[in-house]
Amino acid sequence: MKNKHFGLLGAIVFGVVLLVASCEKMNLGGRSGDADDGEANVVVRVMSFEQMPFSAATRANIEDVCNHLNFVVFDENGERVDQKNQELGDEGFGEGRFTLPLGNYRLAIVAHSSNGNPSVNKRTASKHESISFTNAKGYTDTFFASKALTVGDSAINLEMNLRRVVAKVRFVNEDAVPEKADSIRIYYEGGSGSIDAQSGYGNVKSKQAAWFDKSETPLEIYTIPWQDDAYLEATIGTFQGGDLLTSTVIDSIPIRRNCITTCRGNIFDGKVTKVSFTITVDDSWNSAIDYQIPTKN
Repeated sequence: MKNKHFGLLGAIVFGVVLLVASCEKMNLGGRSGDADDGEANVVVRVMSFEQMPFSAATRANIEDVCNHLNFVVFDENGERVDQKNQELGDEGFGEGRFTLPLGNYRLAIVAHSSNGNPSVNKRTASKHESISFTNAKGYTDTFFASKALTVGDSAINLEMNLRRVVAKVRFVNEDAVPEKADSIRIYYEGGSGSIDAQSGYGNVKSKQAAWFDKSETPLEIYTIPWQDDAYLEATIGTFQGGDLLTSTVIDSIPIRRNCITTCRGNIFDGKVTKVSFTITVDDSWNSAIDYQIPTKN
């Protein structure tokens, strides 16, 4: 009888251990205030955001730059093993704490102001692991850092500086928005909505879109370039409800990480047209160069 009791007790304990282990495996995408954070062996702090190149490096506080932070840990095979999501106002905003087994990992940090958290994609035969935004959640000014980690017997404390990985295109219309229009959509291709977690460049070819109220000015879009010098094609449409009123296609818009391209011209002229122009891009995020969109004859 005594042995039976011990056998029953052992079964119960074994079942509890399995349950706990199962819960720990599923605990992905939690906030940094999780109960096991106190025993973290990897602690990461976001120290600054660098907007480069500038005449002098500019470093901003976290609260001034973004309202979402995502800390993602990948294993050697490019699989996500842990993730911490934070929103502005959360306790410990800017600090990620992880409890990881011994081994080699890659840590990726993304700072942004999209409407929610991005999705995380594992490595494939042709693509590195990546972090992706969508049209539904929107594209914003985005900063990123990535680092290879080797977790051993000693605790790791990291201070990370994030850099801007997006290009911004600003459209300044010199004609009036059609009176009947109530919204504007910019549909654009040539960049990416997904960050390669190793390089920080674009990871997939994305068809991106952004919607604006007719009163918004200027119209600004963000994308993640594939390389240092890339090009966008943008279609600017005005709508009344679901009805398309005007459409203008502008191609060969040069983009570069950490740069603003400003396009000026008639973009609501009521014609379906295709405009090509050659421009250069200023290297400073703060002072954009204006470019005149050629007038269609």
